[in-house]
Amino acid sequence: MKLDKKYFIIIAVVFLVLLYSSLTIINTGITGVVMSFGKPTRVVEKSGILLTLPYPINKVETIDARLLMFQPKPSEFLTSDKKNLIMENSICYRIVDPILYMKTVRNKKGLEIRLNDLLSSHTGLLLGVRELSDLVNTDKEKIKFKEMNDELTSLLKKDSKSLGVEVLQVFIKSIMLPPENRVAVYSRMRAERDRIAKKYIAEGEEIALTIRAEADKESGNLISDSKRKADIIRGKADAKAMSIYNRSYRKNIPFYKFLRSLEAYEKIFDDKTVIILDENSKILKNLFSGEVR
Repeated sequence: MKLDKKYFIIIAVVFLVLLYSSLTIINTGITGVVMSFGKPTRVVEKSGILLTLPYPINKVETIDARLLMFQPKPSEFLTSDKKNLIMENSICYRIVDPILYMKTVRNKKGLEIRLNDLLSSHTGLLLGVRELSDLVNTDKEKIKFKEMNDELTSLLKKDSKSLGVEVLQVFIKSIMLPPENRVAVYSRMRAERDRIAKKYIAEGEEIALTIRAEADKESGNLISDSKRKADIIRGKADAKAMSIYNRSYRKNIPFYKFLRSLEAYEKIFDDKTVIILDENSKILKNLFSGEVR
């Protein structure tokens, strides 16, 4: 009786072990691939509990069927104008054919190696026909960054189909310069900016000279016109003043002559003046007689 109980326990344990190896839980977002003697034979996409033959007859491999992101290490590439670039990319993909995926790359590590090789190859070819100025430029119209990103995505989509993978998008995350090239590139960029700045300064000075010349011309015209008007006004005032003087002097001509003589004395005589005049001089007559004639 004790022996029968012992066999029963052994049989129960073996049954539980076989049952455990035959049951697989498929979670949401996970795809199961049934392996028969190491070869993929069936795909199970429905989530739940999957019952298969026990190992080693059947084995279930689980594959993440969700969108995945692969980010390889930054790599150095050469442009057509012999400039080194360090580029960092990311690949967004999804496994769409698990059996083909298992046959070609076997697992995620193998897939990442193949994707990294394809990405490096296509990136090198695309950069080999482009110059640095196509990716890094102060003029937005000359930058072909988006075009290259789209070409890279299209090429990876095409090549990844043979791996059972669908590449949705390739992202060029960053473009960096090797440390030994940064100084030279920055110096060239600085020289380019200085050239543009000098161009703007020269154009500004040319415009300033034009504006200044126009202003000088306009100011000259204004000054000339103002002087002409001032001369006309001054001439009219002088004429009017002479007319007033004439009317005033006509009222007493002898007195006017006397005033003119006094004005002549002021201009002729000073403290050091010595003059010799004839006795019949009109100056002497006015000076000594005191009469106004």
